[in-house]
Amino acid sequence: MKPTRQNTMSKKRAAMLEKILDAAEQAFATSGFHGAGISGIAKTCGMSTGHLYHYVNNKEALIEAVVQRELGRHMKRMRELENVTHENVVEGLVLNVARTILHETGLFRTVLNFETLAEGQRNPKIAEILRQHDSEIRTRFCDVLRRLGVPSPETRTELIMTIYAGLPARALRYPEQERGIVMETLMPVLRNILTAPEVSPQG
Repeated sequence: MKPTRQNTMSKKRAAMLEKILDAAEQAFATSGFHGAGISGIAKTCGMSTGHLYHYVNNKEALIEAVVQRELGRHMKRMRELENVTHENVVEGLVLNVARTILHETGLFRTVLNFETLAEGQRNPKIAEILRQHDSEIRTRFCDVLRRLGVPSPETRTELIMTIYAGLPARALRYPEQERGIVMETLMPVLRNILTAPEVSPQG
């Protein structure tokens, strides 16, 4: 089917918006959400500030779009975890979680995610987006563990998410960290979290 003029324009607009978001991510990771200027982002994209506002209404909307895109990446990796089809499902889950942790400790993504967390302390709208996203991720991961018959899925989900959240902070403070070695060391820890029997409360 021959593409229509409207479809072509929509694709061009979507491509330009991605270019703007790429530039905004770089600017926000370097200078912070409030230190980076719209004019500098527009210049990186080879357009005027006025032209950029044809794609985003204001800086707040641009910040929200960057946050939503980054959270979308997290959700994509969550869907990959949900679709594990490895013969040994737990091992497949361990590998996927470990790879996700390894990916998330990249310095650029770490800085951007910490900037997002800081913005959540100042901006109620971003805070609500983060809370909703965290709730959905926890619920979906917990459902995966429940489907596997893992006992205490809520507690184990929280343990894994705590590790997930803490490693980027270490990468930021200790950028020389050998993340591949850390991942290999973490795999038996994750495996133990997922397979250890439930401990009965002491009477």
